[in-house]
Amino acid sequence: MVEIEDTIVTGETSELRTQLSGLRRQIIILRRYLAPQRDVLLRLREGQFDWLGDNVKLQLRELSQQMIRFVEDLDSARDRSAIAQEELNSRLSHQINRTIYILSIITVVFLPLGFITGLLGINVGGIPGAEYNWAFLIVTCSLVAIAGILLAIFRRIKWL
Repeated sequence: MVEIEDTIVTGETSELRTQLSGLRRQIIILRRYLAPQRDVLLRLREGQFDWLGDNVKLQLRELSQQMIRFVEDLDSARDRSAIAQEELNSRLSHQINRTIYILSIITVVFLPLGFITGLLGINVGGIPGAEYNWAFLIVTCSLVAIAGILLAIFRRIKWL
């Protein structure tokens, strides 16, 4: 469990999801088998059985205390694994949100540029500047200027 927690902290989470789910499954299975045994040992320890000797009662007390500690350790490990899973999910969610954010910024920058080039790319007569030699350079510079203005606006409103 400590290794998984350390891996989450360092950020290397490639196979961590499967390891963590496997560990949680093992903890649940172990607890399912040990919790009833703990209850039986507690009943035997607290029961008034005359046929049990003092030595056996002492062993039952030690065994029940040991079983209680095992189950408590499993509960603690289950809680720690749930927290680790939440942390892993939080990191993955943050990573996905950051990627979507960057893709949205790129889309917002290139959407007007694509619209302008699409509008000027239609093959109809009478488009302004079609006969002008510098028209392509002017349109290209205009597109670069629009992209620069959009990026400056995004920086000013702290989106970048």
